[in-house]
Amino acid sequence: MTTFVLEPGSAWQTVDVFGASMEKHAVFEGAYDVRSAYFKMAAGCTIEPHHHAKWVQVLVLSGEMLVTQAGEPDRHVGPGQCYFVEAGETHGERA
Repeated sequence: MTTFVLEPGSAWQTVDVFGASMEKHAVFEGAYDVRSAYFKMAAGCTIEPHHHAKWVQVLVLSGEMLVTQAGEPDRHVGPGQCYFVEAGETHGERA
């Protein structure tokens, strides 16, 4: 069945993501080993260097993310831009 998510709605919850507190609205968590969610990070919120067991896609809707990765130049990602992190790649982020 096709699922349409037109707005994140009101199901926001405070979560800890690698030591950073932010708001999360789950969109899809189920079959096919796929998860999707919206996250709200306050300006200055920092996620310390970490890695994921699976690849991750981040789409910035507003504001800006600074993405850091050892051996790579820091990157600024703004509204409408996205980035992908391969499984196992250590990276950090700051809103």
